[in-house]
Amino acid sequence: MGSRRTADGRLQAASTAVIALAATAGGPMGGLVSPVLQTLAGAAVGIAVNALVLPPLYVDESDSAVRALAHAVAELLHDMGDGLAHQELGSRAHVWLHRGRRLEEQLAFAREQVRQADESLRWNPRCAARGRRGDVTYAQLYTALRGVSLQVRGIARTLADSACDRRPDHRLGRQFLDRYAEILRLAAVAVRGLVEPGPGGGPVQARERLREAIEGASAWHETMTGLIGRGTLTRPGAWHVYGSLMTDVERLLYDLDHVGAR
Repeated sequence: MGSRRTADGRLQAASTAVIALAATAGGPMGGLVSPVLQTLAGAAVGIAVNALVLPPLYVDESDSAVRALAHAVAELLHDMGDGLAHQELGSRAHVWLHRGRRLEEQLAFAREQVRQADESLRWNPRCAARGRRGDVTYAQLYTALRGVSLQVRGIARTLADSACDRRPDHRLGRQFLDRYAEILRLAAVAVRGLVEPGPGGGPVQARERLREAIEGASAWHETMTGLIGRGTLTRPGAWHVYGSLMTDVERLLYDLDHVGAR
């Protein structure tokens, strides 16, 4: 906005000068005094208005957009967890994938709101006048949610691909799906806790519960891998899918830890 206003002011000054010269071309130079005084008076009024009528802040809009994004991510995680727990992978996987892709629209909207809030806080006298230097625009939280949403979309895509794979030896095992369902539901609580701490504890407690669930599933994965390596179990065709899903939730936890530390 600053550069635009400067350009408009220069154009106005130039236009005023041209009009004044045209109007006084056949008259005395004293005719220039009135337009110049009018221009100076207009500039003084503009400065006074900017000082008294403070520019608006857009912190609330930023807060609302980031909260909506967090809730959308959390709801998708929770629904995927519930769906896996109720053995609905085949019927709902593509719905999850569609919702995961639509998160991009909310990401774009939240990014624009955060950018606008950042600009409204920059050099804004309202912050000093009302003691609002502590206002935040949720830029860091948005960055973390962007990373989390990428992992959630990856999980949805992997589950959808697995649902389409009709090879019997590529099906995800019930034991893994039950563990993973619990992880996704705990991840939903952790994401929602970033913006709305629940009665069962704040975001730190939610992340710790998620961490324990991931560690338990990882331990199970390592045990199974060891059994396969020793030839105790036949190598399942879906083993690479397990690894992909575990990597996504580990990265999700990393993003949550990162914003929690900040």
